[in-house]
Amino acid sequence: MAYEALYTRGRPKTLSQLIGQEHISNALARAISNKRLSHAYLLVGTRGTGKTSTARLLSKAMNCERVHAAQEEGRPLERKEIPCNKCDSCRNFDSSPDNVEFDAASNRSVEEVKRLLSSAYLAPLRARVKTFIIDEVHMLSFEAVNSILKLIEEPPPNVAFFLATTELNKVPMTIRSRCQVLNFRLIPQTTIAPYLLTLARRLNVTLQEEAAKKIARLAEGSMRDALTYLDQCYAMSDKEITLNDVNETLGLISDENLDDVIAAVKSKDRAAVGNAITRAFRSGLSANVIAESLITRLRDMEFEMLNRDEKNFSEPDRIIDALRSATGEMYGSGIPDIILEMALMKLTAPSQNFIAMPVQAPTTEKLDEGKKFFYDVVNSLSAEDMRLAAATDNAFVTGFSNDTLTVSFKAESMARLFKNHIANCERELSKKAGRAIKISVVIDEKLPSSSSRGMSEIARANLDNAKIVFNATGETKFND
Repeated sequence: MAYEALYTRGRPKTLSQLIGQEHISNALARAISNKRLSHAYLLVGTRGTGKTSTARLLSKAMNCERVHAAQEEGRPLERKEIPCNKCDSCRNFDSSPDNVEFDAASNRSVEEVKRLLSSAYLAPLRARVKTFIIDEVHMLSFEAVNSILKLIEEPPPNVAFFLATTELNKVPMTIRSRCQVLNFRLIPQTTIAPYLLTLARRLNVTLQEEAAKKIARLAEGSMRDALTYLDQCYAMSDKEITLNDVNETLGLISDENLDDVIAAVKSKDRAAVGNAITRAFRSGLSANVIAESLITRLRDMEFEMLNRDEKNFSEPDRIIDALRSATGEMYGSGIPDIILEMALMKLTAPSQNFIAMPVQAPTTEKLDEGKKFFYDVVNSLSAEDMRLAAATDNAFVTGFSNDTLTVSFKAESMARLFKNHIANCERELSKKAGRAIKISVVIDEKLPSSSSRGMSEIARANLDNAKIVFNATGETKFND
């Protein structure tokens, strides 16, 4: 007999084995005990959370002889009894002509759906209830959806529908309003990892706890993905599955390699960073994957720090912010490796603080050149970003020397808002000037009103003299 994958062997046989969805299994157990099952259910959730398995369990339970006997006796049923998996109906479920399973992703035309549902009006051959399980129902065409709408609205006797979907927003409201909706949650890592350890013991394999946690994290809430990863490691290993086995089998970078990169960045050793990131690239993984792995590792470190009651998270937060920014730049770029390397190298440089006041008055010629560069760039970028327009509306160019452009603000809040756009402005300024230009942010409460920001020093001096002559203390009064 061919090898059976773990995710099929691990399918729940009763409601009590539905891992991570206790809110659904408990509610369904009460509904079955009280004979309050609906004729149509819409099962919603991401991949691998148990939608189709639950539909099969409900379909079995509707025809289970022992469940039916308990209902007639008025005896409450426990989750482990639903279904019994011992009566003839349960044992013959997979081969029963009264249980129809349909994949809407590959059979989405109205003709195929009509042919499938043509037997709905016929009485069940063996079972009490004829059940239809339609997976990925959101993939059905508009006409196909309309063809099942009437059946769900006015179902024939002894017919039940189970519609499963990963995208509820694509299911028409006419269908959703006629079904009971069961929302499946992502399964927590703390639930997946112990289940994997239990399953490994049944397989007579030693699964290290760290390896189980790594698989659970990779699964991202999907039990089926976790079982698939475990199955792959199980096939490639001997009697023990270690963390290194998981990394090698699934093509992941080791935590030791990630720790080397992080330690080098924290020590501000540029040569060590270069060596560590080079070793990381030898794993064959893309820069995006390595960056995301570093972020995940830093996240785990922060939680370990919380457990130790540490409170200084400035350094890991700084690295995470830089990696997130670099990850955004990598997408669509032809040099993602270089972007990641330079982001990590930049973290080794000593941090620079914004100065509080301009140090030296620039020459008028240089200042006017800086203003032209800055306002041309700002006007271009502001057309697409209103937040940048709001920030630079209160900005003044007060210095331009040594390839550093000084931008001053009256209010600290506007300076903070502008700092979110410094990278884009520096890039465009460098393109316009033909050389690298950095921006220094200054806070000066004595700055003039924002409407005179674009004037030259001579024009601004003339305006100030005119205000004195006309005894105008404010711009509005002067305009009058």
